[in-house]
Amino acid sequence: MNDFRIAFIGAGVMAETMIAGMRADGIGAERILASHRREHRALELKERYGIRVVLDNAEAAAWADLVVLATKPQSLPHVLPALRGRLREDAVLLSIVAGARTSVLRDALDHPRVVRSMPNLPCRIRRGMTVWYAAPTLGQTDLDRVRAVLQVMGEEARVEDEAHVDRATAVSGTGPAVVAHFVKAYLEAAAYIGEPRGLARASVLATLEGTVAMLRQSEDHVAELIDEVTSPGGTTSRALQVLKNGRFSAVLTEAIEAAYARSTELGEQIARGCREPNP
Repeated sequence: MNDFRIAFIGAGVMAETMIAGMRADGIGAERILASHRREHRALELKERYGIRVVLDNAEAAAWADLVVLATKPQSLPHVLPALRGRLREDAVLLSIVAGARTSVLRDALDHPRVVRSMPNLPCRIRRGMTVWYAAPTLGQTDLDRVRAVLQVMGEEARVEDEAHVDRATAVSGTGPAVVAHFVKAYLEAAAYIGEPRGLARASVLATLEGTVAMLRQSEDHVAELIDEVTSPGGTTSRALQVLKNGRFSAVLTEAIEAAYARSTELGEQIARGCREPNP
């Protein structure tokens, strides 16, 4: 990662995840700054990671080459006006705020160099997935910097259409909760047929991890793996028939569709909030 300065506006869980990842990768503490309105939280980060902290968002924004916007969505109508005109002309704003469109950020800040991203929960353990979109005003150096910062949380994928970030909010952003819900149901099913709790946990998680590893290594369609393990009249065939009768695939599609709809609704709410005058 090149020698550039990074400031975090907001210092919640995801911001701390990024800070921890950068420090673990050897990024100097002198290159990282975080702002937070609660002094206790700011000092906690300073003590834990050795970084510089401030209580003024505008001061943090003016200091950095890359400004990471990591506040809550409902805070944007109050946070963005204070940052307007404070970012350096060549600075890049990287937003990890769910639903905040680049057009809203650009107009509120009067700053065209904006990136919108959607990280997910496994970023906490550096095994996450972040989908991101960059405004066309960014150059290759800017893109490389953004990619390097996002990679400290796991995998990343840049998209050319910003609408895919909303879709990622539904798929990879919501996904950990959906998968965890599936695991919970799977564990309950194992217990229902009498498998001991400890064995159920170990076998279910190992099955998930092993299956994902196989899918990553194979270029075959996922349906081919299903065919490999499904014998006519066998146990897998019986189980899959029950899932089909219960509309498993349809219900999952409906759930992700609902999450996608909510993502776009959230974007509209943020846009309206940022257009309305602050009291």
